Amino acid sequence: MTPTVSPALFDQFARGWRAYVLVGLIALLSASFGLTRMPPMDIDESRFTQATRQMVETGDYVRIRLQDAERNRKPIGIHWLQAASVNALEPATGRINTIWPYRLPSVLGLVLASLAALWGGSVLIGRRAAAIGASLYAAGILAGIEAMTAKTDSVLVGLTTLALAALARLRFAEDGAPKRTYALVFWAAIGAGILIKGPVTPLVAGLTLAALWFWEKRADWMKPLAWWPGPLLALAITLPWLIAIGVVTEGRFYTSLLSNELGPKLAGEDSSHGGPPGYHLLFLSVLIFPATYAFAAAARVSWGAVRALRNDAQKAPLRFLLAWAIPSFVFFELMPAKLMHYALPTYPAIALLCGAGLVAWYGRPWRTTQPIGLVLFAVSGALIVAILAFAATFMPGQFDTDVRRAVSAGVIGALTLAAAFAGLVLLRRPAAKAAVLIACSLVFSFSLRERLMPESRSLWASNEITAVLTRARLLPTEERALWVAGYTQPSLIFLTRTSIHLSEPEEIGTRAQPGDSIVIEGRALQPTLDALAANDLRFEPAEPPVRAHALSRGERVVLSIGTVEASGAAAAGRTPPT
Repeated sequence: MTPTVSPALFDQFARGWRAYVLVGLIALLSASFGLTRMPPMDIDESRFTQATRQMVETGDYVRIRLQDAERNRKPIGIHWLQAASVNALEPATGRINTIWPYRLPSVLGLVLASLAALWGGSVLIGRRAAAIGASLYAAGILAGIEAMTAKTDSVLVGLTTLALAALARLRFAEDGAPKRTYALVFWAAIGAGILIKGPVTPLVAGLTLAALWFWEKRADWMKPLAWWPGPLLALAITLPWLIAIGVVTEGRFYTSLLSNELGPKLAGEDSSHGGPPGYHLLFLSVLIFPATYAFAAAARVSWGAVRALRNDAQKAPLRFLLAWAIPSFVFFELMPAKLMHYALPTYPAIALLCGAGLVAWYGRPWRTTQPIGLVLFAVSGALIVAILAFAATFMPGQFDTDVRRAVSAGVIGALTLAAAFAGLVLLRRPAAKAAVLIACSLVFSFSLRERLMPESRSLWASNEITAVLTRARLLPTEERALWVAGYTQPSLIFLTRTSIHLSEPEEIGTRAQPGDSIVIEGRALQPTLDALAANDLRFEPAEPPVRAHALSRGERVVLSIGTVEASGAAAAGRTPPT
Protein backbone atom coordinates (compact mmCIF):
# COMPACT_ATOMS: atom_id res chain seq x y z
CA MET A 1 0.00 0.00 0.00
CA THR A 2 2.92 2.38 -0.43
CA PRO A 3 1.38 5.49 -2.02
CA THR A 4 2.72 7.39 -4.98
CA VAL A 5 4.58 10.59 -4.23
CA SER A 6 2.13 13.44 -3.79
CA PRO A 7 2.91 17.13 -4.25
CA ALA A 8 0.53 18.07 -1.41
CA LEU A 9 2.13 20.13 1.34
CA PHE A 10 1.14 17.71 4.10
CA ASP A 11 2.56 14.77 2.15
CA GLN A 12 5.85 16.57 1.70
CA PHE A 13 5.85 17.34 5.42
CA ALA A 14 4.92 13.79 6.46
CA ARG A 15 7.71 12.15 4.46
CA GLY A 16 10.48 13.83 6.47
CA TRP A 17 11.63 13.92 10.06
CA ARG A 18 9.15 16.71 10.72
CA ALA A 19 6.34 14.17 10.96
CA TYR A 20 8.05 12.56 13.96
CA VAL A 21 8.50 15.98 15.57
CA LEU A 22 4.84 16.85 15.02
CA VAL A 23 3.53 13.55 16.38
CA GLY A 24 5.90 13.74 19.35
CA LEU A 25 4.79 17.30 20.18
CA ILE A 26 1.12 16.31 20.05
CA ALA A 27 1.86 13.41 22.41
CA LEU A 28 3.81 15.66 24.80
CA LEU A 29 1.03 18.22 24.83
CA SER A 30 -1.66 15.61 25.38
CA ALA A 31 0.27 14.03 28.25
CA SER A 32 1.23 17.30 29.93
CA PHE A 33 -2.29 18.45 30.79
CA GLY A 34 -2.65 18.01 34.55
CA LEU A 35 0.87 16.64 34.94
CA THR A 36 1.81 19.06 37.72
CA ARG A 37 -1.67 20.14 38.83
CA MET A 38 -3.54 16.88 39.33
CA PRO A 39 -3.03 15.48 42.86
CA PRO A 40 -1.98 11.83 43.40
CA MET A 41 -4.89 9.58 42.47
CA ASP A 42 -6.13 6.57 44.38
CA ILE A 43 -5.76 3.69 44.27
CA ASP A 44 -3.34 2.46 41.62
CA GLU A 45 -1.30 5.58 40.95
CA SER A 46 -0.63 6.21 44.63
CA ARG A 47 0.28 2.56 45.19
CA PHE A 48 2.87 2.72 42.42
CA THR A 49 4.32 6.06 43.51
CA GLN A 50 4.45 5.14 47.19
CA ALA A 51 6.25 1.88 46.40
CA THR A 52 8.76 3.82 44.29
CA ARG A 53 9.15 6.40 47.04
CA GLN A 54 10.08 3.65 49.49
CA MET A 55 12.69 2.38 47.02
CA VAL A 56 14.24 5.85 46.92
CA GLU A 57 14.05 6.23 50.71
CA THR A 58 15.59 2.85 51.52
CA GLY A 59 17.93 2.45 48.54
CA ASP A 60 16.51 -1.08 48.00
CA TYR A 61 15.74 -1.24 44.28
CA VAL A 62 14.91 -4.94 44.16
CA ARG A 63 11.96 -5.34 46.54
CA ILE A 64 8.60 -3.65 45.98
CA ARG A 65 6.85 -2.57 49.17
CA LEU A 66 3.79 -0.58 50.14
CA GLN A 67 4.58 0.43 53.72
CA ASP A 68 5.35 -2.93 55.36
CA ALA A 69 3.56 -5.14 52.82
CA GLU A 70 5.57 -6.73 50.02
CA ARG A 71 4.19 -6.45 46.46
CA ASN A 72 6.95 -8.43 44.76
CA ARG A 73 4.59 -10.29 42.42
CA LYS A 74 4.32 -7.10 40.41
CA PRO A 75 6.97 -6.37 37.74
CA ILE A 76 9.54 -3.81 38.79
CA GLY A 77 10.31 -1.92 35.59
CA ILE A 78 7.98 1.03 36.15
CA HIS A 79 9.42 1.56 39.64
CA TRP A 80 12.94 1.71 38.23
CA LEU A 81 11.88 4.30 35.66
CA GLN A 82 10.06 6.38 38.27
CA ALA A 83 12.97 6.14 40.71
CA ALA A 84 15.40 7.29 38.02
CA SER A 85 13.14 10.26 37.26
CA VAL A 86 12.77 11.18 40.94
CA ASN A 87 16.51 10.89 41.65
CA ALA A 88 17.32 13.02 38.60
CA LEU A 89 14.78 15.73 39.46
CA GLU A 90 14.97 15.75 43.27
CA PRO A 91 17.24 18.83 43.29
CA ALA A 92 14.54 20.68 41.33
CA THR A 93 11.60 19.53 43.47
CA GLY A 94 13.29 19.53 46.88
CA ARG A 95 11.27 16.53 48.12
CA ILE A 96 10.37 13.05 46.97
CA ASN A 97 6.60 13.26 47.48
CA THR A 98 6.11 15.69 44.59
CA ILE A 99 3.97 13.74 42.14
CA TRP A 100 5.00 14.99 38.70
CA PRO A 101 8.49 13.38 38.52
CA TYR A 102 6.82 9.99 39.02
CA ARG A 103 4.58 10.71 36.03
CA LEU A 104 7.31 11.54 33.52
CA PRO A 105 7.95 7.89 32.45
CA SER A 106 4.27 7.63 31.51
CA VAL A 107 4.56 10.81 29.46
CA LEU A 108 7.49 9.31 27.59
CA GLY A 109 5.46 6.12 27.15
CA LEU A 110 2.85 8.01 25.12
CA VAL A 111 5.56 9.68 23.07
CA LEU A 112 7.17 6.29 22.39
CA ALA A 113 3.85 4.69 21.42
CA SER A 114 2.98 7.54 19.06
CA LEU A 115 6.39 7.59 17.37
CA ALA A 116 6.45 3.79 17.12
CA ALA A 117 2.96 3.86 15.54
CA LEU A 118 4.28 6.33 12.97
CA TRP A 119 7.42 4.23 12.38
CA GLY A 120 5.55 0.98 11.90
CA GLY A 121 2.52 2.54 10.23
CA SER A 122 4.65 4.22 7.57
CA VAL A 123 5.56 0.87 6.04
CA LEU A 124 2.00 -0.42 6.43
CA ILE A 125 -0.30 2.35 5.23
CA GLY A 126 2.03 5.08 3.98
CA ARG A 127 3.55 8.04 5.81
CA ARG A 128 0.54 10.33 5.37
CA ALA A 129 -2.03 7.90 6.81
CA ALA A 130 0.42 6.81 9.51
CA ALA A 131 1.06 10.41 10.57
CA ILE A 132 -2.68 11.01 10.84
CA GLY A 133 -3.31 7.76 12.73
CA ALA A 134 -0.40 8.26 15.14
CA SER A 135 -1.53 11.84 15.82
CA LEU A 136 -5.09 10.69 16.50
CA TYR A 137 -3.76 8.17 18.99
CA ALA A 138 -1.48 10.74 20.65
CA ALA A 139 -4.42 13.11 21.17
CA GLY A 140 -6.75 10.34 22.39
CA ILE A 141 -8.72 10.92 25.58
CA LEU A 142 -7.73 7.69 27.35
CA ALA A 143 -4.16 7.67 26.02
CA GLY A 144 -3.64 11.18 27.41
CA ILE A 145 -5.11 10.31 30.81
CA GLU A 146 -2.91 7.23 31.16
CA ALA A 147 0.14 9.24 30.03
CA MET A 148 -0.49 11.72 32.83
CA THR A 149 -0.82 8.96 35.43
CA ALA A 150 2.14 7.36 37.19
CA LYS A 151 1.21 3.75 36.41
CA THR A 152 2.37 1.03 34.04
CA ASP A 153 -0.09 1.31 31.19
CA SER A 154 1.31 4.16 29.12
CA VAL A 155 4.84 2.72 29.18
CA LEU A 156 3.42 -0.74 28.45
CA VAL A 157 1.64 0.54 25.34
CA GLY A 158 4.80 2.33 24.22
CA LEU A 159 6.87 -0.85 24.38
CA THR A 160 4.11 -3.03 22.91
CA THR A 161 3.68 -0.63 19.99
CA LEU A 162 7.45 -0.60 19.45
CA ALA A 163 7.47 -4.42 19.33
CA LEU A 164 4.60 -4.50 16.81
CA ALA A 165 6.17 -1.71 14.74
CA ALA A 166 9.37 -3.75 14.52
CA LEU A 167 7.30 -6.74 13.41
CA ALA A 168 5.65 -4.60 10.73
CA ARG A 169 9.04 -3.41 9.49
CA LEU A 170 10.21 -7.03 9.42
CA ARG A 171 7.10 -8.30 7.66
CA PHE A 172 7.33 -5.76 4.85
CA ALA A 173 11.11 -5.34 4.70
CA GLU A 174 12.57 -4.99 1.23
CA ASP A 175 15.69 -6.76 0.06
CA GLY A 176 18.73 -5.40 1.86
CA ALA A 177 16.73 -4.10 4.82
CA PRO A 178 18.24 -4.72 8.30
CA LYS A 179 15.88 -7.55 9.21
CA ARG A 180 17.99 -8.74 12.12
CA THR A 181 18.01 -5.23 13.54
CA TYR A 182 14.23 -5.22 13.46
CA ALA A 183 14.25 -8.58 15.24
CA LEU A 184 16.55 -7.22 17.94
CA VAL A 185 14.28 -4.20 18.44
CA PHE A 186 11.34 -6.59 18.77
CA TRP A 187 13.02 -8.74 21.39
CA ALA A 188 14.31 -5.74 23.33
CA ALA A 189 10.77 -4.36 23.50
CA ILE A 190 9.48 -7.78 24.60
CA GLY A 191 12.02 -7.99 27.43
CA ALA A 192 11.37 -4.44 28.59
CA GLY A 193 7.62 -5.01 28.36
CA ILE A 194 7.89 -8.04 30.64
CA LEU A 195 9.64 -5.88 33.23
CA ILE A 196 6.82 -3.33 32.98
CA LYS A 197 3.71 -5.53 33.05
CA GLY A 198 4.59 -9.18 32.79
CA PRO A 199 3.05 -11.16 29.91
CA VAL A 200 0.97 -8.42 28.25
CA THR A 201 3.50 -7.36 25.59
CA PRO A 202 4.43 -10.96 24.63
CA LEU A 203 0.72 -11.82 24.65
CA VAL A 204 -0.26 -9.08 22.17
CA ALA A 205 2.74 -9.86 19.94
CA GLY A 206 2.07 -13.61 20.11
CA LEU A 207 -1.62 -13.22 19.25
CA THR A 208 -0.67 -11.01 16.31
CA LEU A 209 1.86 -13.52 14.96
CA ALA A 210 -0.55 -16.42 15.43
CA ALA A 211 -3.41 -14.57 13.72
CA LEU A 212 -1.19 -13.63 10.77
CA TRP A 213 0.05 -17.18 10.36
CA PHE A 214 -3.50 -18.56 10.52
CA TRP A 215 -4.79 -15.95 8.06
CA GLU A 216 -1.97 -15.92 5.53
CA LYS A 217 -0.65 -19.48 5.95
CA ARG A 218 2.95 -18.28 5.75
CA ALA A 219 5.61 -17.72 8.35
CA ASP A 220 8.82 -17.44 6.35
CA TRP A 221 9.14 -13.74 7.14
CA MET A 222 9.27 -14.58 10.87
CA LYS A 223 12.57 -16.48 10.58
CA PRO A 224 14.78 -13.55 11.73
CA LEU A 225 12.93 -13.66 15.07
CA ALA A 226 14.60 -17.02 15.74
CA TRP A 227 18.08 -15.52 15.39
CA TRP A 228 19.60 -16.43 18.76
CA PRO A 229 20.83 -12.96 19.91
CA GLY A 230 17.21 -11.73 19.94
CA PRO A 231 15.77 -14.09 22.57
CA LEU A 232 19.07 -13.81 24.45
CA LEU A 233 18.66 -10.03 24.57
CA ALA A 234 15.15 -10.35 26.02
CA LEU A 235 16.46 -12.82 28.57
CA ALA A 236 19.34 -10.52 29.49
CA ILE A 237 16.85 -7.72 30.18
CA THR A 238 14.56 -9.75 32.43
CA LEU A 239 16.75 -12.45 34.00
CA PRO A 240 18.91 -10.31 36.36
CA TRP A 241 15.86 -9.02 38.22
CA LEU A 242 14.21 -12.46 38.28
CA ILE A 243 17.33 -13.90 39.89
CA ALA A 244 17.79 -11.00 42.30
CA ILE A 245 14.19 -11.00 43.50
CA GLY A 246 14.32 -14.75 44.02
CA VAL A 247 17.44 -14.36 46.17
CA VAL A 248 16.28 -11.43 48.31
CA THR A 249 12.87 -13.01 48.97
CA GLU A 250 14.43 -16.45 49.61
CA GLY A 251 12.27 -18.00 46.89
CA ARG A 252 8.97 -16.55 48.13
CA PHE A 253 8.61 -14.64 44.87
CA TYR A 254 8.36 -17.86 42.84
CA THR A 255 6.22 -19.78 45.33
CA SER A 256 3.74 -16.89 45.47
CA LEU A 257 3.50 -16.89 41.70
CA LEU A 258 2.88 -20.61 41.58
CA SER A 259 0.26 -20.46 44.33
CA ASN A 260 -1.74 -17.66 42.71
CA GLU A 261 -3.25 -16.90 39.34
CA LEU A 262 -0.06 -16.56 37.31
CA GLY A 263 -1.26 -14.44 34.41
CA PRO A 264 -3.23 -11.77 36.28
CA LYS A 265 -0.61 -11.50 39.01
CA LEU A 266 2.25 -11.07 36.57
CA ALA A 267 0.23 -8.49 34.69
CA GLY A 268 -0.56 -6.61 37.85
CA GLU A 269 -4.28 -7.03 37.39
CA ASP A 270 -6.97 -7.04 40.06
CA SER A 271 -9.42 -9.79 39.22
CA SER A 272 -12.08 -8.11 41.40
CA HIS A 273 -12.82 -5.71 38.51
CA GLY A 274 -15.33 -7.81 36.64
CA GLY A 275 -17.46 -7.03 33.61
CA PRO A 276 -19.41 -8.78 30.86
CA PRO A 277 -18.07 -9.31 27.32
CA GLY A 278 -18.65 -6.14 25.33
CA TYR A 279 -17.42 -3.89 28.15
CA HIS A 280 -14.46 -2.49 26.19
CA LEU A 281 -16.45 -2.16 22.97
CA LEU A 282 -19.18 -0.22 24.78
CA PHE A 283 -16.78 2.53 25.86
CA LEU A 284 -14.45 2.39 22.86
CA SER A 285 -15.92 5.33 20.92
CA VAL A 286 -15.42 7.66 23.90
CA LEU A 287 -12.05 6.34 25.06
CA ILE A 288 -10.40 6.55 21.64
CA PHE A 289 -11.96 9.95 20.84
CA PRO A 290 -11.23 11.79 18.50
CA ALA A 291 -10.48 8.82 16.21
CA THR A 292 -14.16 7.95 16.72
CA TYR A 293 -15.07 10.01 13.67
CA ALA A 294 -13.07 7.72 11.38
CA PHE A 295 -14.46 4.43 12.75
CA ALA A 296 -16.81 3.99 9.82
CA ALA A 297 -14.03 4.63 7.30
CA ALA A 298 -11.73 2.25 9.18
CA ALA A 299 -14.44 -0.43 9.15
CA ARG A 300 -14.86 0.03 5.42
CA VAL A 301 -11.20 -0.45 4.53
CA SER A 302 -10.95 -3.31 7.07
CA TRP A 303 -13.88 -5.12 5.49
CA GLY A 304 -12.16 -4.82 2.14
CA ALA A 305 -9.08 -6.52 3.62
CA VAL A 306 -11.19 -9.30 5.15
CA ARG A 307 -12.92 -10.02 1.86
CA ALA A 308 -9.69 -10.04 -0.17
CA LEU A 309 -7.78 -13.20 -0.95
CA ARG A 310 -5.12 -14.16 1.56
CA ASN A 311 -2.42 -13.75 -1.08
CA ASP A 312 -3.55 -10.23 -1.98
CA ALA A 313 -0.34 -8.28 -1.34
CA GLN A 314 -2.07 -4.90 -1.43
CA LYS A 315 -4.25 -5.83 1.55
CA ALA A 316 -1.44 -7.44 3.57
CA PRO A 317 -0.68 -4.26 5.61
CA LEU A 318 -4.31 -3.97 6.66
CA ARG A 319 -4.31 -7.65 7.57
CA PHE A 320 -1.37 -6.94 9.86
CA LEU A 321 -3.23 -4.13 11.65
CA LEU A 322 -6.36 -6.27 12.01
CA ALA A 323 -4.30 -9.16 13.37
CA TRP A 324 -2.82 -6.73 15.91
CA ALA A 325 -6.13 -5.18 16.96
CA ILE A 326 -8.85 -7.83 16.85
CA PRO A 327 -7.43 -10.96 18.59
CA SER A 328 -6.00 -8.97 21.50
CA PHE A 329 -9.18 -6.88 21.83
CA VAL A 330 -11.28 -10.06 21.91
CA PHE A 331 -8.92 -11.53 24.52
CA PHE A 332 -9.36 -8.51 26.79
CA GLU A 333 -13.12 -8.71 26.30
CA LEU A 334 -13.14 -12.35 27.40
CA MET A 335 -10.92 -11.77 30.44
CA PRO A 336 -12.91 -11.81 33.72
CA ALA A 337 -11.02 -8.76 35.02
CA LYS A 338 -11.92 -5.55 33.20
CA LEU A 339 -10.95 -1.93 33.54
CA MET A 340 -11.17 0.63 30.75
CA HIS A 341 -7.41 0.82 30.15
CA TYR A 342 -6.83 -2.92 29.81
CA ALA A 343 -7.45 -2.89 26.03
CA LEU A 344 -5.20 0.14 25.48
CA PRO A 345 -2.41 -1.87 23.71
CA THR A 346 -4.80 -2.33 20.77
CA TYR A 347 -5.58 1.39 20.40
CA PRO A 348 -2.53 2.32 18.25
CA ALA A 349 -3.58 -0.28 15.68
CA ILE A 350 -7.16 1.02 15.74
CA ALA A 351 -5.91 4.59 15.33
CA LEU A 352 -3.75 3.56 12.36
CA LEU A 353 -6.77 1.89 10.75
CA CYS A 354 -8.67 5.13 11.30
CA GLY A 355 -5.84 7.05 9.63
CA ALA A 356 -5.93 4.66 6.70
CA GLY A 357 -9.69 5.04 6.50
CA LEU A 358 -9.53 8.83 6.45
CA VAL A 359 -6.99 8.82 3.63
CA ALA A 360 -8.86 6.16 1.61
CA TRP A 361 -12.13 8.05 2.12
CA TYR A 362 -10.91 11.21 0.36
CA GLY A 363 -12.35 11.51 -3.13
CA ARG A 364 -14.51 8.38 -2.89
CA PRO A 365 -18.33 8.31 -2.98
CA TRP A 366 -18.82 6.68 0.42
CA ARG A 367 -22.24 8.16 1.15
CA THR A 368 -22.91 6.52 4.52
CA THR A 369 -19.43 7.00 5.99
CA GLN A 370 -19.75 10.74 6.69
CA PRO A 371 -23.14 10.56 8.47
CA ILE A 372 -22.08 7.59 10.61
CA GLY A 373 -18.79 9.27 11.51
CA LEU A 374 -20.53 12.52 12.44
CA VAL A 375 -23.09 10.73 14.60
CA LEU A 376 -20.42 8.75 16.46
CA PHE A 377 -18.34 11.89 16.90
CA ALA A 378 -21.29 13.96 18.14
CA VAL A 379 -22.55 11.33 20.60
CA SER A 380 -19.09 10.61 22.03
CA GLY A 381 -18.27 14.31 22.21
CA ALA A 382 -21.57 15.03 23.97
CA LEU A 383 -20.74 12.42 26.62
CA ILE A 384 -17.36 14.06 27.18
CA VAL A 385 -19.00 17.49 27.44
CA ALA A 386 -21.38 16.05 30.06
CA ILE A 387 -18.37 14.75 32.01
CA LEU A 388 -16.80 18.22 31.87
CA ALA A 389 -20.00 19.80 33.20
CA PHE A 390 -20.30 17.20 35.96
CA ALA A 391 -16.67 17.68 37.03
CA ALA A 392 -17.30 21.40 37.49
CA THR A 393 -19.82 20.67 40.25
CA PHE A 394 -17.08 19.38 42.56
CA MET A 395 -15.40 22.76 42.88
CA PRO A 396 -15.88 24.58 46.21
CA GLY A 397 -19.10 26.57 46.47
CA GLN A 398 -22.84 26.42 47.07
CA PHE A 399 -25.42 24.70 44.88
CA ASP A 400 -26.16 27.76 42.74
CA THR A 401 -22.42 28.21 42.13
CA ASP A 402 -22.12 24.58 41.10
CA VAL A 403 -24.94 25.03 38.60
CA ARG A 404 -23.34 28.11 37.06
CA ARG A 405 -19.99 26.37 36.73
CA ALA A 406 -21.56 23.26 35.22
CA VAL A 407 -23.45 25.38 32.69
CA SER A 408 -20.32 27.35 31.81
CA ALA A 409 -18.22 24.21 31.35
CA GLY A 410 -21.01 22.60 29.31
CA VAL A 411 -21.41 25.65 27.07
CA ILE A 412 -17.67 25.91 26.38
CA GLY A 413 -17.51 22.19 25.64
CA ALA A 414 -20.59 22.33 23.41
CA LEU A 415 -19.19 25.28 21.44
CA THR A 416 -15.91 23.40 20.95
CA LEU A 417 -17.78 20.31 19.78
CA ALA A 418 -20.00 22.36 17.46
CA ALA A 419 -17.00 24.10 15.90
CA ALA A 420 -15.30 20.75 15.31
CA PHE A 421 -18.53 19.31 13.88
CA ALA A 422 -18.78 22.21 11.44
CA GLY A 423 -15.15 21.79 10.43
CA LEU A 424 -15.66 18.11 9.70
CA VAL A 425 -18.67 18.90 7.52
CA LEU A 426 -17.00 21.70 5.58
CA LEU A 427 -13.45 20.38 5.19
CA ARG A 428 -12.63 17.54 2.81
CA ARG A 429 -8.92 16.85 3.01
CA PRO A 430 -7.85 14.13 5.50
CA ALA A 431 -5.13 16.27 7.06
CA ALA A 432 -7.56 19.14 7.66
CA LYS A 433 -10.13 16.80 9.23
CA ALA A 434 -7.42 15.28 11.42
CA ALA A 435 -6.31 18.74 12.57
CA VAL A 436 -9.90 19.57 13.61
CA LEU A 437 -10.25 16.28 15.49
CA ILE A 438 -6.93 16.67 17.32
CA ALA A 439 -7.64 20.28 18.30
CA CYS A 440 -11.08 19.35 19.68
CA SER A 441 -9.67 16.49 21.74
CA LEU A 442 -6.82 18.59 23.14
CA VAL A 443 -9.27 21.31 24.20
CA PHE A 444 -11.37 18.71 26.03
CA SER A 445 -8.30 17.19 27.70
CA PHE A 446 -7.01 20.62 28.75
CA SER A 447 -10.37 21.60 30.23
CA LEU A 448 -10.76 18.38 32.19
CA ARG A 449 -7.22 17.72 33.45
CA GLU A 450 -5.72 21.19 33.65
CA ARG A 451 -8.70 23.29 34.79
CA LEU A 452 -11.68 21.40 36.17
CA MET A 453 -10.32 18.33 37.96
CA PRO A 454 -7.42 20.03 39.82
CA GLU A 455 -9.83 22.66 41.17
CA SER A 456 -12.41 20.07 42.25
CA ARG A 457 -11.08 19.96 45.78
CA SER A 458 -13.79 17.71 47.17
CA LEU A 459 -12.52 14.90 44.92
CA TRP A 460 -9.11 14.90 46.59
CA ALA A 461 -9.70 13.87 50.20
CA SER A 462 -6.03 13.19 50.93
CA ASN A 463 -5.03 16.62 49.66
CA GLU A 464 -7.60 18.25 51.93
CA ILE A 465 -6.37 16.22 54.90
CA THR A 466 -2.78 17.25 54.20
CA ALA A 467 -3.84 20.90 53.90
CA VAL A 468 -5.51 20.80 57.32
CA LEU A 469 -2.53 19.06 58.89
CA THR A 470 -0.24 21.70 57.39
CA ARG A 471 -2.33 24.65 58.62
CA ALA A 472 -2.59 23.15 62.10
CA ARG A 473 1.13 22.24 62.14
CA LEU A 474 0.27 18.61 62.70
CA LEU A 475 2.18 16.95 59.87
CA PRO A 476 3.86 13.76 61.08
CA THR A 477 7.52 13.93 62.11
CA GLU A 478 10.02 11.61 63.74
CA GLU A 479 8.68 12.73 67.13
CA ARG A 480 4.97 12.92 66.28
CA ALA A 481 3.07 9.99 64.76
CA LEU A 482 0.02 10.25 62.53
CA TRP A 483 -2.77 7.78 63.20
CA VAL A 484 -5.51 7.18 60.64
CA ALA A 485 -8.74 5.27 61.36
CA GLY A 486 -11.18 4.20 58.66
CA TYR A 487 -9.39 5.88 55.74
CA THR A 488 -6.84 3.68 53.99
CA GLN A 489 -6.04 5.49 50.75
CA PRO A 490 -2.35 5.21 49.73
CA SER A 491 -2.35 8.82 48.49
CA LEU A 492 -2.33 9.97 52.12
CA ILE A 493 0.80 7.90 52.76
CA PHE A 494 2.51 9.40 49.72
CA LEU A 495 1.60 12.97 50.68
CA THR A 496 2.74 12.65 54.31
CA ARG A 497 5.20 10.00 55.56
CA THR A 498 5.71 6.33 54.84
CA SER A 499 5.64 5.65 58.59
CA ILE A 500 2.08 6.86 59.23
CA HIS A 501 -0.24 4.33 60.88
CA LEU A 502 -3.39 3.17 59.06
CA SER A 503 -4.86 1.35 62.03
CA GLU A 504 -7.99 -0.01 63.67
CA PRO A 505 -9.57 2.02 66.50
CA GLU A 506 -8.51 -0.49 69.15
CA GLU A 507 -4.84 -0.27 68.13
CA ILE A 508 -4.99 3.52 68.13
CA GLY A 509 -6.46 3.52 71.62
CA THR A 510 -3.66 1.36 73.01
CA ARG A 511 -0.66 2.78 71.11
CA ALA A 512 -1.35 6.48 70.50
CA GLN A 513 0.43 9.01 72.68
CA PRO A 514 -0.69 12.50 73.73
CA GLY A 515 0.37 15.00 71.09
CA ASP A 516 0.07 12.55 68.17
CA SER A 517 -1.88 13.64 65.09
CA ILE A 518 -4.98 11.69 64.16
CA VAL A 519 -7.42 11.43 61.23
CA ILE A 520 -10.74 9.65 61.75
CA GLU A 521 -13.23 8.75 59.03
CA GLY A 522 -16.86 9.28 60.06
CA ARG A 523 -17.87 5.63 60.40
CA ALA A 524 -14.85 4.96 62.60
CA LEU A 525 -15.31 8.09 64.76
CA GLN A 526 -17.30 6.67 67.66
CA PRO A 527 -15.29 3.41 67.96
CA THR A 528 -12.07 5.46 67.94
CA LEU A 529 -13.37 7.88 70.58
CA ASP A 530 -14.40 4.92 72.75
CA ALA A 531 -10.99 3.26 72.33
CA LEU A 532 -9.21 6.49 73.26
CA ALA A 533 -11.47 7.05 76.29
CA ALA A 534 -10.76 3.51 77.50
CA ASN A 535 -7.10 4.49 77.72
CA ASP A 536 -7.64 7.94 79.34
CA LEU A 537 -7.17 9.75 76.04
CA ARG A 538 -9.41 12.06 74.00
CA PHE A 539 -9.64 13.54 70.52
CA GLU A 540 -9.08 17.28 70.10
CA PRO A 541 -10.25 18.54 66.66
CA ALA A 542 -8.05 21.06 64.87
CA GLU A 543 -10.65 22.29 62.36
CA PRO A 544 -14.19 21.39 61.31
CA PRO A 545 -14.41 17.98 59.61
CA VAL A 546 -13.35 17.68 55.97
CA ARG A 547 -16.13 16.52 53.63
CA ALA A 548 -14.95 14.98 50.37
CA HIS A 549 -15.37 12.11 47.91
CA ALA A 550 -13.19 9.03 48.02
CA LEU A 551 -12.98 8.38 44.27
CA SER A 552 -11.67 4.85 44.55
CA ARG A 553 -14.56 3.91 46.87
CA GLY A 554 -17.16 5.95 45.01
CA GLU A 555 -18.60 7.45 48.19
CA ARG A 556 -18.54 10.54 50.37
CA VAL A 557 -16.34 10.62 53.46
CA VAL A 558 -16.29 12.87 56.50
CA LEU A 559 -12.85 13.16 58.07
CA SER A 560 -12.15 14.57 61.52
CA ILE A 561 -8.59 15.81 61.97
CA GLY A 562 -6.85 16.79 65.17
CA THR A 563 -4.64 15.55 68.00
CA VAL A 564 -4.68 12.88 70.67
CA GLU A 565 -4.71 14.47 74.15
CA ALA A 566 -4.73 13.13 77.67
CA SER A 567 -8.18 13.13 79.22
CA GLY A 568 -8.90 15.48 82.12
CA ALA A 569 -8.44 12.82 84.77
CA ALA A 570 -5.22 11.53 83.31
CA ALA A 571 -3.83 15.01 82.83
CA ALA A 572 -4.62 15.93 86.45
CA GLY A 573 -2.73 12.90 87.71
CA ARG A 574 0.45 13.70 85.79
CA THR A 575 3.38 15.42 87.42
CA PRO A 576 4.07 18.76 85.66
CA PRO A 577 7.40 18.78 83.83
CA THR A 578 10.25 20.67 85.44
